[in-house]
This record gives sequence, structure tokens and C-alpha cells, in this order.
Amino acid sequence: MNQELGLRIKALRGARGMTQEALAAALGVSPQAVSKWETGVTAPDIGLLPGISVAFGVTIDELFSLSDTEHLARIQRMITNTRDIPDSDFTSAEAMLRDIAARKPGCDEAWLQLADLYCSRIATLTRAATGFAKQALQLEPAKKCGHSILQNLGRGYGGDWTQENSLALVRYYRGLMRRAPDYEEGWRFLLPQLIGNGLLEEARETVERQPAVKNHMLAKMWLGDIAYARGEGEQALALWHECVNDNPGQWRPHGFLADRMIFMGRYEDAIREFEAWLALQEPPPYCDPYICMALLYEELGDIAKAIEMRKAQLQLLRGMGFEDGEAIDAVEREIRRLGGVT
Repeated sequence: MNQELGLRIKALRGARGMTQEALAAALGVSPQAVSKWETGVTAPDIGLLPGISVAFGVTIDELFSLSDTEHLARIQRMITNTRDIPDSDFTSAEAMLRDIAARKPGCDEAWLQLADLYCSRIATLTRAATGFAKQALQLEPAKKCGHSILQNLGRGYGGDWTQENSLALVRYYRGLMRRAPDYEEGWRFLLPQLIGNGLLEEARETVERQPAVKNHMLAKMWLGDIAYARGEGEQALALWHECVNDNPGQWRPHGFLADRMIFMGRYEDAIREFEAWLALQEPPPYCDPYICMALLYEELGDIAKAIEMRKAQLQLLRGMGFEDGEAIDAVEREIRRLGGVT
């Protein structure tokens, strides 16, 4: 697809007597970037489509006769690689995805990418709103509404139940699991919502009566969560560890136990469980253990180990084919930030 696109750009540029340098200047990119497009090494970002079409005096459809699949792939790359998507790129991607979804209502990928695109925009707006709230609190620390906004934005603990409850998710997943009771992972999404909202009896009955949950490797993990919510800490610990011991060689129970150790303030134990996760998981591993351990080491005051974990995360991402974009930039920002921590 890159090669065909590059040949089209080269042909249009030649037909108009335009040099690579002139096209690059019009688009605000380097001549080397244009050269890479034309040789099929890379393709222009989606946000450049309008500018390229204007430069050549053609419509985007005339310029890029891409399939829906190619459009979806291009938009996904943009979402993955861009921290703050510019308004023009967001609008173009949104219009394209809505068009695909309208023409193909059964195309789940178009709907998922619309959700992902909006999640990216929410993250951008959340960062901006958090900065504004912190600036207000710096000027007036006693401004309660500023703290409420910051708590809601950061999903902090100790806020109002009106903001923290997830009963809407409970109702959604109840309905989903009525339609798809054999979808094992779906129960994993419902149970934490039940437990977190105090619906402990419904959670217990779900674990004990639903075959897809009762026979799940994490069943005792959830029973432990119910016990912990009831204030039965020792019983919870016993069930969580039983879950791990009943599933030797499986990484997932270690990951779930690590999370619970964090909630109990047992950070060193959590780190050991994350290390067990990494040792057991088949390659390529998830980045999650490195991210979590970096956060825990920083909280424990071991900045050198936190940086080591971020560097391991960076190495993993590069091994997965990420060379630039937000996936890499975000980790490098963390390494720089940690380097400045005293």
C-alpha cells in the first residue's frame, strides 16, 4: 500500500512540475520524508491528507484510493503514536470512521476505533483540565471545588460516592453476561464492579453458581476479594494464595495477587509477584509489570530501580517494533522525570 501511494504522489508531483523540496515546504515536512513516501518506505500521516490534496488540487478520495481496512490501519497508527492528536487530524479521523460505521454497521473495528479516538481526546482534555485545577490550587489551596475536580479527574480515593460508583457498569455487564454467559472473561469484568459497589452476595452467588466462573482459574481470587471487602483479611490472603498455588506455572494469578498486595500496602510482596509474572509469561510479555514496578520502586524511594524498570519497558517496546511515537515518548518522559527526582 505504501508503494502504490508513493507512486501516486510522485506522479502527481511530476505532472505539476513540483520538486520534493517544494512539496515538503508546502506541507511543513522534510524533503527526506517526501522521498520516503515516494519510495514506499513510509506513508504520510493521516493529518497530512488535506494538505497533500490541496497541494495537488485533487480530492482526498482521488489522491488516496485506500480501502476501509487501510484507512482503519492508518487511523490506529495515529492513535497509538500520537499523544495529543491535533484538532484537524481528530476531525478527519472521526469523519472517516463515522463514514465507515454508517456504511458498514457490522464493522466492529470502526466502532472500536471511534471509542479509542475519543479516549485519546479524553486523555488530552484530562491532562489540560488537571493542569488548570492544579494552577488554581496553587493560587488558592483552600479551594474545595478545585480539589473535587482534581479528585474526579485523577480518579482519586475518598471522593463522593456519586462520582466513584460504577453501578452503570454493573447494569451493563449484567445484561452482557445474560446474552453471553459462556464468555469467561466477561465475568472478570462484572465481578469487580459488583464487589466494588458492595454487592457482595450477588458476587458470591455468581462465583459459586455460574459454571464459567466456578471453574475459572481465578475463582478463588474473586472469593478472596469478597472476603476482603467483608473485612476478613486473613481469609482473603489464604484464598488469594490458594489461587496461585492451585495454578502452578500460570502467570495470571501472580499478576492478580500483585494487585491485591498493592491494595494492602505490601509493595515488596507485589514486586515479587510481578517478577513471577514476568518469569512465567510466554514472550512477548506485557509491559504492565515493568510499569507497576517502576511506580512501586519510586514510592519506595528506589529511583535507580524505577529507572531500570522504565528502561526495561522501553527495550520491550522496541523489541515489539515500536521505534517512535507516543508509546516510546511516554516512557522516555518518565525516565527523564525520574532522572530529575532527588
